[in-house]
Amino acid sequence: MALKIGNLIRWVSAHRSYEADGDILVGLEPIYKYGVVLKASAKSSTHFVVVSFDDACWHLLDLHYDDVEIISEGSHG
Repeated sequence: MALKIGNLIRWVSAHRSYEADGDILVGLEPIYKYGVVLKASAKSSTHFVVVSFDDACWHLLDLHYDDVEIISEGSHG
């Protein structure tokens, strides 16, 4: 996945419920946040700063751990 500045994305921020699968806890019913990619890390190709629509906060996403989906590709000047 190649995130770029200006992309509209959604990511899983939490789950409404969980169930146990042996020793592993599995999230059910994902809760999504939506936002726009503002900045890509100069040191890591997997870290991005995103501003979300629902709380107007900045979030740091790591593509190794965060489940991210590109909704729309944007552009930047």
